[in-house]
Amino acid sequence: MRRLRRLPFSVFAAGLFVMAFSAPAEAEAERAVPPYVVERFGTPPPVPEGPLSDSLARSVRVVFEDSLEQSAWGRDQSIALSEIAASGDPRLAWIISDMMRFTWRREFDDALAEAAATLLQIEFKSHLRWGEVTDHLIAWDIPAYPGYLQSKRAIFTNFVPGWDRIFVEGAIDWRLVSWGGVPIDPRPYDTTQDHCNCIPAADNPEVSTAEAARWLKDSDIVFGIEINGEARAYPRRIMEVREMVNDTLGGRDLAIPYCTLCGAAQAYFTDGLPTGV
Repeated sequence: MRRLRRLPFSVFAAGLFVMAFSAPAEAEAERAVPPYVVERFGTPPPVPEGPLSDSLARSVRVVFEDSLEQSAWGRDQSIALSEIAASGDPRLAWIISDMMRFTWRREFDDALAEAAATLLQIEFKSHLRWGEVTDHLIAWDIPAYPGYLQSKRAIFTNFVPGWDRIFVEGAIDWRLVSWGGVPIDPRPYDTTQDHCNCIPAADNPEVSTAEAARWLKDSDIVFGIEINGEARAYPRRIMEVREMVNDTLGGRDLAIPYCTLCGAAQAYFTDGLPTGV
């Protein structure tokens, strides 16, 4: 059975707050913004409701889909991005933020950052512009525009076609999913010694007794799992390198992803998954 692989994105562990917008008639009803949010991020811009206009939707396709399909950034894209920035719709900053994770040219990144700053009505305080854009979007809980998932899918699947199976409608808040910088481990199960351009998962790793693991210190952190009377400890120093373990314990198949950002590991049963997953 093929096991789960390391997910190619990171989910922001940031809280969402209830917002208020001094909005025009066509925007969302006013909601209260916590004072500490306003103190740190300022007052959020007004957010319109409803779908994008046909013209604005076309500009989104030109910037975030056509440019990738054609591997080009030209006059049409520059004009379309200017139209997006002039729209005054901060919801569009989400898709700009997504594209900023993949930009390969400084002038392209500069244009995207400027457009996002215009939509959010902010001024950058550091060179970490992607972080500042996403921090404001999350803190203000700016909603996504209708059709956002389609635009996001187009960006991500351009770089890894297999991601089209991931970006589907569901309970996930796709605003909070971003590219983590690592491709999916594409190797078949139990071939973890083969070279890959990825963070290599560990499939059915070798195990030893606690007494024999003299390379571990008593103070080293391990993640313990017990299933049906069988227990195993997974050292964090190994998980830091592998980030994903596929194992069998107590007669059950497991996927154990590890997050290097927050230092947490989780265990999921995988023996009930459909064939091919």
